[in-house]
Amino acid sequence: MLDLLLVLTPISLIDSTSILAFGLVVLAVLLSGPRPYLASSSFLLGTALSYFAAGVLIVMGLGGAIGRVSAALVHWWKNPSTSDYVLGILVGSALMVFGYRGSVARQRKAKQKEVAPDVTPKQAFLLGAGTTIAGLWGALPYFAAIDQILKADLSTAEAVIALAYYNVVFVALLFLLVLFRAVAGQRADALFDTVNRLLAVWGKRAVIALMLLLGAVLVADGFGFFLGRPLIPVE
Repeated sequence: MLDLLLVLTPISLIDSTSILAFGLVVLAVLLSGPRPYLASSSFLLGTALSYFAAGVLIVMGLGGAIGRVSAALVHWWKNPSTSDYVLGILVGSALMVFGYRGSVARQRKAKQKEVAPDVTPKQAFLLGAGTTIAGLWGALPYFAAIDQILKADLSTAEAVIALAYYNVVFVALLFLLVLFRAVAGQRADALFDTVNRLLAVWGKRAVIALMLLLGAVLVADGFGFFLGRPLIPVE
């Protein structure tokens, strides 16, 4: 069990980076509200509990399905067909188009429509739960962690404990920010303001750059296949 937890720790920390940027923005707003610590704790609780519940459902009911999907993905990765490369070119082209349109679009004033300064703890909880559930489709590290739990052949109680541990680590970085705000007080607000400004300026640009890069790789790989030299090697 201890060996499994040691494996889950770095996976969870890597996974937590996926919510770090959004979480920083949300916490910066919640911590400036009338009930800063109750609201921010509710947001983190909603995030962790919804992620934990999804993990429990997967482990308890979908273990076999994950195995079949994983096997299909491995087979697809090792034995791609011509249609797969055509699809890759289409997807890559779409990514490049959207990335280009985003890069030339007029910069709009950043809006924090997800939360409001007077958000209630209940609203913060629902925000954390809702955004976490909405992003489950892209939670690849979580699926990797669940795969490790399934391979460990644990009892139900042990699997639940492992999932709970994973989710505690998952929100630990954001919790440390709340703790830092509690210790440093309003002196920490300058740090949150700086982070928000950096995200407003560079966050969108980074996403656009990644879209263009990924799109270019997919298109180059597809055309490379038809030329006999795909960019991404397969076994």
